[in-house]
Amino acid sequence: MKETLSVPSRRFEIHMHSCHSDGEYSPAGLVRLARNNGVSILSLTDHDTFSGLPEFLESAAEAGIEAFPGIEITVAYRDFNLHLLAYFRDLESIRPELNRRVEKMKQQREERMHELIARINEVVPERFRGAIRFENVQRASEGVLARPHLAAEMVRLGIVRDVREAFDEYLVEYNIEKKNLTAFEALRMVRESGGIPVLAHPGERTYSLVNPQKGRLPEHAPEMVAELKEHGLMGLECVYPYHEKTGQVDFFVNLARSFGLIVTGSRDFHGAPTNQKPALLGATPMEPAWLDRFREAWG
Repeated sequence: MKETLSVPSRRFEIHMHSCHSDGEYSPAGLVRLARNNGVSILSLTDHDTFSGLPEFLESAAEAGIEAFPGIEITVAYRDFNLHLLAYFRDLESIRPELNRRVEKMKQQREERMHELIARINEVVPERFRGAIRFENVQRASEGVLARPHLAAEMVRLGIVRDVREAFDEYLVEYNIEKKNLTAFEALRMVRESGGIPVLAHPGERTYSLVNPQKGRLPEHAPEMVAELKEHGLMGLECVYPYHEKTGQVDFFVNLARSFGLIVTGSRDFHGAPTNQKPALLGATPMEPAWLDRFREAWG
């Protein structure tokens, strides 16, 4: 069945990032932007951290916006990595085990950043070698450290002209992968916290279920989705900018429905780090029918 893309009657953004991971805005700033854009449903899903959620939830309550906690976890699955979104009824639902593992992820990101800085300092032009310092990269971060923070420091030092050049010339080729939770571990802990695990951007170019360049073809997806569902997966992020651009929305909507999974969508809003204008937040062209399924799952 073809998914109709139209202007939604209620605007939402349930996949967005603040300065606590790799986004431009503070959690309160995202809420203000949402209010200005007429968005009434929000979830903050920073990478591998819950640190921005108290500010986010308090700001949303003051603004009269329906909001719930989220996170985007990088997980290991088979021989590649995926991004797993998880949505919770409230902060109190998140069990101590998951909180501890998320805190450990932050420590792993810091260890990885030390290694990545050392590697980049060896390959930049000679006059810049040793100029990148961990404490300066860390200063730009409110929460977990991510490559955009390193990219911003490289721009400040004059090593590159902009963040895109930092990634194109250095941060992709010389990246260091951290050891991630397995998908099955993450699914178990999210479900034990009463959370709703949703596979993020399954057809994007990176951290995706389908990636023809890596040999993961669309016809391989059903078998993998079946396995992930068996371990607790509840949804697929089907309506997504790259899926729209490449004509994959219908494929993923039909795949989700064939397994009884919740169909979600987002703009994956970061702001300036991904060259997104403020008006994009809340512009997902679908109705929030997923919300009834979320409420049912939360009881």
